[in-house]
Amino acid sequence: MNDQNPYQTTVEISPDPYNSTGIQYGGIGRTAFIVGYIGIIVAQWALALVAVRFTDAGAGQIGLPLQLISGVATIALAWYRMINQGSSGFWALGVIVPLLNLFVILRCMCCPMGYADDHKLDTAGKIIGATIFVLFILFVVLIGMIFTRF
Repeated sequence: MNDQNPYQTTVEISPDPYNSTGIQYGGIGRTAFIVGYIGIIVAQWALALVAVRFTDAGAGQIGLPLQLISGVATIALAWYRMINQGSSGFWALGVIVPLLNLFVILRCMCCPMGYADDHKLDTAGKIIGATIFVLFILFVVLIGMIFTRF
């Protein structure tokens, strides 16, 4: 605090040395998004298992509330991740729309901070994108092999 500005902080915040644009976007990064997304899935399955095992409710009665809770949590994660990329947080509502949700989740997992400004993927984003693409191709081949047997 100084005499001219009583609201000035006493600690000066140094700029991020890894941020090439100098713009602070806020939100959450890729790692936090992926860990949070996996955490939501694990928590949903664990809560469903506990609820079905220890109550008389069926899976249908438990499934809808858990899906709504995990859906809201996923939208919140995607909202903060899209802000981190420099995009509008409203893109996170695309998680609700079929096929658009694949684009939004893929963008949340692959794109670095500030992607909306320079549209360049970093090395980690390229590796994550290639891994997701290879897993998708393997999934399609596996499904094709299963359906050709029957």
